[in-house]
Order: sequence, then C-alpha cells, then structure tokens
Amino acid sequence: MRRLLALVLIGGGMLALPAQAWADGYISPYFGVNFSGDTTKNSTVFGGSLGFLGKSAGFEVDFGYTPDFFGSDTLDVDGKTATLMANVLIGGRHHAVSPYIALGAGLIRTDITGPSDVLDLHATENNWGGNIGGGLFLGSGKVTFRGDVRYFKSFETSGDFPQITGDKLGFWRATAGIGLMW
Repeated sequence: MRRLLALVLIGGGMLALPAQAWADGYISPYFGVNFSGDTTKNSTVFGGSLGFLGKSAGFEVDFGYTPDFFGSDTLDVDGKTATLMANVLIGGRHHAVSPYIALGAGLIRTDITGPSDVLDLHATENNWGGNIGGGLFLGSGKVTFRGDVRYFKSFETSGDFPQITGDKLGFWRATAGIGLMW
C-alpha cells in the first residue's frame, strides 16, 4: 500500500510541474529490417514509436510488426511477429544530432502456421521479452530523421516450434523513419 501511495504522489507531483519542465513529445513511424538471430532471412518490419525526450532521458512505447518473419521458403512456414515495448531512452534532445541508448521490456507475439498439406499446425504465443540498442535523431526542428538498431530477446522459451525459434526467440532490428516533434 505504501508503494502505491508513493507512486500516486510521484505521479501527481509530475503532473503538477509547469509545462516547460516536460520533454518534447514525438511520434516516429518507421520501416526497417529484422536480421540475424532466429529470422531465417532478412524480413521487413513496419511500426512506430510514441514518446517523450528530455535533455538527458526519455520514455517511449514502440510497436513493430513483421508480416513474414521466418520467410515462406524455409520449412514452408508462415510466421508473423509483433513487438510492443516500453523503453527508457538514455540521452536527450540536443541540437542537430541527438544520440540515445534504448532499454526496455514488453511483449513479443509470434503467429506461426505450418504447411497445411502435411500438418495443419498453427501456434500463437505471447512472450515477455526485452530489447536494447541505440540510435539518433537528426535535425533540430519539428521534423527529424530517426535511425535505430536494437536487439530483441524473449524471456520465455518458445515451446510450439523450437526447431524454428530455438529456445528463446532473438533477433536484430534496424529501422529508419521520420520523427515528428511537438
């Protein structure tokens, strides 16, 4: 109960801060590629981030979706992957170049369908996972370029298709997009 009260007081104190104390908000749609790790070929990822970036740190929620994560030509498997991560960004909004390190945790969802002519297999798993990486915002105005590289790893074993994903799903992702600041 004390922890809950402390969180409420801290959250209320943050809301009471003047508007100038808040960081720059941003939305950043992106596209990119998943590579290495458990993806059998480079696969395209689409997504976006919504967050706040101050002078030395920030916070974001990141969503990425890969419609063909495992590739359709290896073992004739269709696999989709989605990630939803809450991240702390270390490094803040500076002038023309704003580098950061991202560290977070969230959900990694896989949806795998096996070949229907041999076995009609379908497995959807929600696993907790994390990501670590870094990137930068280029530009000092309201519209910036954003580049990012991160490593994703599930905390839990992927049980339905271990021959495809290994014990724990892991992969790299590189993205590029536009950051719209306010």
